[in-house]
Amino acid sequence: MKIAVFMGGISSEREISLKTGKAILESLIRQGYDAYGVTLTKENLLSAFIENEYDLAYLALHGIYGEDGRIQGLLDVLGKKYTGSSMTASAVSMDKNLTKYIAQSIGVLTPKSYTKDEIKNITTFPIVVKPAVEGSSIGLYICNSLEEIEEAIKNSGDKEVTIEDFIQGDELTVGVIEGESLGVIRIKPKNGLYDFTSKYTKGMSEYEFPAKISEKAYNIAMKNAALIHEKLGMSGISRSDFILRGEEVFFLEVNSCPGMTETSLVPKVATLKGYSFDDLTRKMVEKFK
Repeated sequence: MKIAVFMGGISSEREISLKTGKAILESLIRQGYDAYGVTLTKENLLSAFIENEYDLAYLALHGIYGEDGRIQGLLDVLGKKYTGSSMTASAVSMDKNLTKYIAQSIGVLTPKSYTKDEIKNITTFPIVVKPAVEGSSIGLYICNSLEEIEEAIKNSGDKEVTIEDFIQGDELTVGVIEGESLGVIRIKPKNGLYDFTSKYTKGMSEYEFPAKISEKAYNIAMKNAALIHEKLGMSGISRSDFILRGEEVFFLEVNSCPGMTETSLVPKVATLKGYSFDDLTRKMVEKFK
């Protein structure tokens, strides 16, 4: 089986995708798979999938034209097998607002949300404004006034945004592979906010796994991550992010193609189940043999 690892792309998360793809490719080659890398750019975003020869597309793409279902739809049309979630599951999980509606409908606690028409009624701050279809905390604003909210929305341009209460608490994340919750990590960013710098700069965050939180909160996070993965129809690996305030576990978002870099969270938490990095990449391709 020939495997093409697609990485790069044209989203704001391109550099992280390149790191993810490189690590995955090295893992596959190390295990003896017939694999090679394909770097996507604006110029070959379509042709790369058509002109290359492969039996399986291993998708190491983040953000738009990667996690949002469009590439998955293209591969469906081409009749090609690919790792990760389907077109529909990818599109839904990429949209933070739509994902939150689904989470709420199945009893998963989420921060209170607001539409742009409702922001003038907000009386409690801070408020988070972030793109509804971006990742890696890119374009995230913490607002302490109506004026700051309006400025954040303006700076977001024509992008759809998520507007919600800022929940002060501990950052948690749960990795899931094929429906199995791997464990809970508590993240301790040194600058107080788990933003892009904290996520991708060595030494800027500490990671506690398993998270030293109450058994009740731990189990809620584990259960809800698996529930989100299941109800959204996700496949392969996903990662759900939460905020813990007291004993309340607030779901924030889910990633259908989480990072697999040297500082990424899923490889860390997978060790709690005894899985190595190579185990994870192998599990993603074994089902296609």
